Amino acid sequence: MFLVSAFLLLSTLTFAQRANYQWSNENVQTISGIVYDNSRPTSYMTADDGSYYKVHLGPIWFWNENNYSLQTGAVKIKGNVKTENGELHIYPFTIEQNSSVITIADEKGVPNWGNSSGNNGRRNNRRNW
Repeated sequence: MFLVSAFLLLSTLTFAQRANYQWSNENVQTISGIVYDNSRPTSYMTADDGSYYKVHLGPIWFWNENNYSLQTGAVKIKGNVKTENGELHIYPFTIEQNSSVITIADEKGVPNWGNSSGNNGRRNNRRNW
């Protein structure tokens, strides 16, 4: 029983550290372009400069509980940009589309589902994202 508990704790901590690493503020950029695939938990966009990005949107429940939606079409995303396996990825802080702003992470890059500021002030890290 102890080994199982220790394994689960270590797995959770490792995953949480990876998620926080991805949503860091080390290379924050604002990218404008067109979302051509709005599947969650990731979507895809073509930037105005022709680059392709995989957009990491976070957990589906976070979007559902906040009544967020992302449409295909024009978008402006501010977030942490990384190159992983030769592909561009963006971990959004904010997504602007159709005169609305979706806030996914704070300016430090901390996702709103992992702290008390997201989703109406409730803590959401209980969902093991």
